[in-house]
Amino acid sequence: MSARGLRLSERMAATAIPLCTVADLLGLERSKASRLVRSGQFPCCVRKVRGKYVASVIDVMKAMGIEDPVVWADDLLAGAEFAQRWE
Repeated sequence: MSARGLRLSERMAATAIPLCTVADLLGLERSKASRLVRSGQFPCCVRKVRGKYVASVIDVMKAMGIEDPVVWADDLLAGAEFAQRWE
């Protein structure tokens, strides 16, 4: 594996977070989150997938003020190898 670096959001790009989880992360009641989505005032971009609202990891990170760091493949491998030693 190469020492290629990707942003955390790129590594998790396929992950869609359900609206109820996003609401919990943002400290919102689920009913209020639904109202905000319907009124177009939800703090991050959401979309409907199979009838349910979801948000991307990067949009949730931005709404929470979390930086999008570069994650190096070599660092991930080294961390996994280190964790295996403790199992």
